[in-house]
Amino acid sequence: MSDITDLRKNIERLNKSTNAYSKRQSSTLVERSLRNVESELDAVHKELASKTDTLEQLKKENISLRHDYDILDSRIGEILKEKAELEKKLERLSRTRPELSSKNLVNAFKDSLEEMDSSLNSSSSRVNYNISSMNIKLRTNIAVKGNDLRFQLPKADDIIPADNLSEVEFTISSSVKQPSFSDLIDVPDVVGLDRDIAVSEIENAGFRQGEVIEKNSDLVQGTVLSQIPSGSSVAKPGDSVDLVISRITSVPVPNIVGMDLASAKKALSASNLSTGKITEQVDSSKNGTVLAQSVAAGEYADIGNAVDIVVSGSDIEFAAVSGKTKVNSTISTATKDLRSASSAKQATRIASLRKSVSRR
Repeated sequence: MSDITDLRKNIERLNKSTNAYSKRQSSTLVERSLRNVESELDAVHKELASKTDTLEQLKKENISLRHDYDILDSRIGEILKEKAELEKKLERLSRTRPELSSKNLVNAFKDSLEEMDSSLNSSSSRVNYNISSMNIKLRTNIAVKGNDLRFQLPKADDIIPADNLSEVEFTISSSVKQPSFSDLIDVPDVVGLDRDIAVSEIENAGFRQGEVIEKNSDLVQGTVLSQIPSGSSVAKPGDSVDLVISRITSVPVPNIVGMDLASAKKALSASNLSTGKITEQVDSSKNGTVLAQSVAAGEYADIGNAVDIVVSGSDIEFAAVSGKTKVNSTISTATKDLRSASSAKQATRIASLRKSVSRR
């Protein structure tokens, strides 16, 4: 703006000039002022162009913001609409929620008690179990219809504020079950019988074998010392009868002759016996086949005792001239040693059994 003012002053000075020199000097000043004005005007044009670009950019941003605003406004409208629908659904659910009367509620718990009681007594047992009580916490909306108390039960997909639900706590108790003797039968007395015979009589009478406990006694092993329920008492058909028997200290030895070594070991282990010394003997049988055992099959041996066995081996030497098989002297006497040991153990077993029978 200062350049324009100078320009005006210089033009006035030019107009007032009276001689050529003064006019020429004033003209020079006017030209200089004009150049300054043009320069200032050019700067203004550039600034104006820059502000015009900025304005255009702001217009574009304003359009974009308006578009975003319209989208948000639309989404807010949708959310408000969904909220209104949910409120209507909640109101509808609160009106249509299934109601359960007090009588039906009690009957439902009664059925549950009977079902639990039936499950506990489904298998035969000497004990008759009863459900004594059931503690219940019920989250429900309580309503009164006439003189009847109604429980509005929420469904799985209900959306109910916690403040709208009440917590009802109560206890349901069952009375003591009185035994019915009409369907009971006599329990056989099996005390003094061998275990196998006792179990047979129990099953023939309509009962089943229960827990079997071993106890040290001077009686022959396997003899029934006591029973629960006791003999001549009554119980429900199918109930179990528990037995206490004299401790079993010896078991019959299985026949392992002809088995392979692995099978023989398993058979001895299953009979609560262990594998003793294993001796090889030359034989035409397949290698590892049991040829003899130190205790004969069917004889009794103490639980945990070892049974020595002889198996076929392949340690064979062929004579260069005669072609006969030579057997190591220790191996060739194995069967004889086993037979001697078996006879001695059998004699001891017979004496022990005779002693038990004489005490009885």
